[in-house]
Amino acid sequence: MKLQLVPLSAEEKLRLQAQLLNAVEQAILAVDLTGRIVFWNRFAATLYGWTVEEVQGRNIVEVLASPLLMESARANLEQLRRGEGWSGEFLVQRRDGTTFMAHISASLIQSESRTLISIVGIPRDGTEHQQLQEANRLLAEAGALLNDTVDYEAPLTTLAQLAVPQLADWCAVHLLQADGSIEQVALAPAEMAANQVSRLQAAYDWLQNHLPKDDADGLPAVLRSGEPKLVTDVASDLWAAAAAIKSYMIVPLVARPQTFGAITFVAAESGRRFDLNALALAENLVSHFAIYLEKARLFRESQRLHAELEQRVSEHTTELRAAVAQLKQSEATIQTLFRISNKLNATLDVETILDELAQEAIRIVNGEGGFAGLRTADGMTMRKYFRQGEAFSFEHTWLLGQGIPGWVLKYKVPYGTSDAAHDPVIQHELTINADVRSIICTPILDSVGEVLGYFDIRNKQDDEGFTISDQEMLMALAPAASIAIQNALAYQQRLATVGELKESSRQLQALAANLELAREEERTQIARELHDQLGQALTAMKFDLVWLTDQLGQKNATLAQKVKTVTAQMDTMIKTVRRIATELRPGMLDDLGLAASIEWQARDFEKRTGIVCAVSVSAEDVPLPRAQSVALFRIFQEALTNVARHASAQHIEVKLAATPEAVTLQVHDDGRGIQPQKIAGLHSLGLLGMRERAKRLGGTFDIQGVPGDGTIVKVSIPFKQSE
Repeated sequence: MKLQLVPLSAEEKLRLQAQLLNAVEQAILAVDLTGRIVFWNRFAATLYGWTVEEVQGRNIVEVLASPLLMESARANLEQLRRGEGWSGEFLVQRRDGTTFMAHISASLIQSESRTLISIVGIPRDGTEHQQLQEANRLLAEAGALLNDTVDYEAPLTTLAQLAVPQLADWCAVHLLQADGSIEQVALAPAEMAANQVSRLQAAYDWLQNHLPKDDADGLPAVLRSGEPKLVTDVASDLWAAAAAIKSYMIVPLVARPQTFGAITFVAAESGRRFDLNALALAENLVSHFAIYLEKARLFRESQRLHAELEQRVSEHTTELRAAVAQLKQSEATIQTLFRISNKLNATLDVETILDELAQEAIRIVNGEGGFAGLRTADGMTMRKYFRQGEAFSFEHTWLLGQGIPGWVLKYKVPYGTSDAAHDPVIQHELTINADVRSIICTPILDSVGEVLGYFDIRNKQDDEGFTISDQEMLMALAPAASIAIQNALAYQQRLATVGELKESSRQLQALAANLELAREEERTQIARELHDQLGQALTAMKFDLVWLTDQLGQKNATLAQKVKTVTAQMDTMIKTVRRIATELRPGMLDDLGLAASIEWQARDFEKRTGIVCAVSVSAEDVPLPRAQSVALFRIFQEALTNVARHASAQHIEVKLAATPEAVTLQVHDDGRGIQPQKIAGLHSLGLLGMRERAKRLGGTFDIQGVPGDGTIVKVSIPFKQSE
């Protein structure tokens, strides 16, 4: 059986087409060329949240909040008229304010009465891909700006402007300051009509005053936690509701490990509402942008550090150059002071030192004149004045506190003036103070801080005044001058002391010589009296005793024997008197000379001590003055006495020799040898006497102890012919 098709009526065709369009899982709608909706299928109602009755006759831009959609459709109207299709992806908004990316296809429907545009919307499952593309687009634009600037506050403003209206109606950027405060650095409001100014101001006030202070849902909470904040419904926030704000997101700007700011996205007049997809897009955008900002911040910080480093290097270089210049100046000063010090210490004459000091001080401070002087018991003295390289004699003494030198003596510190004509301390009546403009008077202190002297420099050349550096230079010169002057004064004192010692020694030697001469004369007198008076008396008494013995021998033998004993004692006494007289003053020294006297003394010493004496004389015929003969004989006697007391010797070798210039006596024993400490000992008075005897006559005395070879005494006295 063959089926026969029944034609449908026009009404049935329209109803069937509507059912078919409502069955399609795509949002299909039709608008006229002005954008008014004339058809809205069931899936469109489900997808966008608007019923057919709610959208019928309304403008698609108002419903979907996508002005670019109609603009693009109108721009491609000619293409549609040619029967060609057109498609694109647009960000559209649901009734609840949330947005999503949709693939839109458009075609032209023409009838006899009007022309419609058919629009088919398919939601894209690749939302993240679209978000990334949108974020990359914004990042590319912002990155181009960041590459050309180190001031990231300007790109932040650009970012806020880029985010509006694609992502939000408002965008505000806040940065956390070093003191903990929050500062808004960028704000981009959406363009609004004149009748919406009050709402614009309300939203602005909310961003400025409420959001930064809301510790629970505002900026402080996000900056503290570092986590984003999404508010999809602000119905509970009276401030936000009053500003017509629908939804907002606060996304932190994080540069690990700290949060340094946040970007706030606000949905208001467009009616859109942010969801997790919008937050993900914002986080993606902000995270990439934070990297750019951190790089920009680091670059700016590096620029700041580089500038600071350059500034420090410049400052250190300047300081180093100043230090090098100061070091060179100090080195030049030290060299100058060293040169002057060497010059001052090259002499030990105080007057020469003062002259050199005055001239060098004038030279180093570029003065015209000056002088130097010493402190005396009367005050500060001067003897010479230097001006323009010439010396003038001028003697004056300033008492303590009188004039500038007297002031320096009193207070022990430098005195300077640049207005000498009106200075109250200077003595204007002195001729050397005429035409004086400026003065520096510097004290010279000794090792205990007392004033030793001074130097006074006048009139810096070229009519300039003396500077602090001039005063410091002169103060640095003062210690060198002090050392030189103290050395010279010490040397002069030493010379005076040496002279006094020499004079005292000469006087002592003269006194000792006189005493020795007096002793010798006294010895001679005593020896003569012993020999002449006592000796003759004893001899006479002996003759009487001999006669008495002869007389008594015949009459009284016992008494005669007693007289003989007395006579023998008298002989011994006569011999003792002769010996004492001889020791006091050997008669043969005057009668037979030095050689015979030494020979006799050696034989007598040998007889008394048993020590063998070998005498070698080669100066028998040389006549010596009485003083030289006595000195050599006494030295010989003392040498023999020392041998007997200390040497423990068995033999003595005595040599007496003469040259045309001197007579030399040498005594060499074979005893133990004298020790070096005994030679210089304070108690060796015998040696000291021998040395002084030789020295008084211009001779030399030497004694040496040779271990195992005894002691050698050698004395040499210049030979002088007797008058």
